[in-house]
Amino acid sequence: MRVGLEARRLVRVVEGIADRDVAVGFLRHELARLGPDESAAVIAEIDARAEMRDDASARVMLLVSVALAARECDELRVAIAEAAIARGDVDTARRLRPEPGARAADDDAATVPDFGRGRPMTLGERKSLARGRDRDLLARVLRDPHPDVIRIVLANPAITEPDVVRLCAKRPIVPEVLREVARSSRWMVRYGVRLALARNPYTPLDVALSVVPHLNAQDARDIAGSPELHDQLREACARAARPRTIH
Repeated sequence: MRVGLEARRLVRVVEGIADRDVAVGFLRHELARLGPDESAAVIAEIDARAEMRDDASARVMLLVSVALAARECDELRVAIAEAAIARGDVDTARRLRPEPGARAADDDAATVPDFGRGRPMTLGERKSLARGRDRDLLARVLRDPHPDVIRIVLANPAITEPDVVRLCAKRPIVPEVLREVARSSRWMVRYGVRLALARNPYTPLDVALSVVPHLNAQDARDIAGSPELHDQLREACARAARPRTIH
């Protein structure tokens, strides 16, 4: 009973918060307060409601993924995943705990783009460019292999959804760059971004699995049939594409 009440409370409160970053911060605080065992149960309850086509629960589940993707939540995320496994909730655990699955980055993916300065640019200089407004330079910044540079550019108001979709579709790419997208409440609410992450074999498996519940049936079906993607992702998409019974 307590779990159901807590799940409904979180959904109600988060739905009333207009600012996504504030909502993500609230969820992070509440999940830490609840602790791993209760958080795992509450997340499972919200996820079950989302699977029953409760739109509010689906929106909150997406923000839960963003909240727990933060670097400072690494220990909490793993602890919740372990609690989920103890509950027999393997799917939730897989969406929370990093596992091997994405292709490893190669030398091409790790190459710093040429910024036309006639010399290699330092990390600090590249971070500075990521805060700029020059669209030509930003297009190069979005090819930077360093996650810290990408984190900054993703917060740049000059960046648009097509920019981020192209970033998420890039192959080869450093997987940790795509994890930075998963940490962004600004971009993870965009369907095109989530779809591009799910389709990219370089996306970390836990990130790809976390967006599966938020894909439409046709896109999930297409991904399920893609031989270049991880078996666990394809299986999850196949399940998501099946018609659901509404009780």
